[in-house]
Amino acid sequence: MLAERLAPALATKTSPLTLKRADGYRPKLLLAEDSDPVRVVTAAMLKGMGCDVDAVVHGEEAVKSAAASRFDVIVLDIEMPVMDGKEATRIIRHEKQTGYSTIPIIALTADATSETQNTINQFGFNQYLSKPFMPDALYRLLKKYYNQYEKQINN
Repeated sequence: MLAERLAPALATKTSPLTLKRADGYRPKLLLAEDSDPVRVVTAAMLKGMGCDVDAVVHGEEAVKSAAASRFDVIVLDIEMPVMDGKEATRIIRHEKQTGYSTIPIIALTADATSETQNTINQFGFNQYLSKPFMPDALYRLLKKYYNQYEKQINN
């Protein structure tokens, strides 16, 4: 499969698009995407940007992962089976035990319409990224929201 062949190259490529935490550790991201090729390639992009990535297939797994581990940023596909990204975001934002009321959550969507902005506002996403996307677009969003979040939690 093409995505699986490209993933190692994307993950190991030295990139000027590198994210770092203030303490020097790698940012930890949660990625939920039901499309195998998109999940594999996006995870490889994120790893190539210096992130540790936990990748899951649907929103229910994302909710469980968020409850079980600490993340710096969450990236969720909006439309997934079992539980979509909208419901997963709502749960992650409002469950007191996760402590994620302000964590950056980026939505991925292949259906960017005028309704998409309403959807991300209504369900608590910070921003969305239309698929397909380039690594620099993903990097800019992650850097913007991660830097804001890191300042907030360190103050």
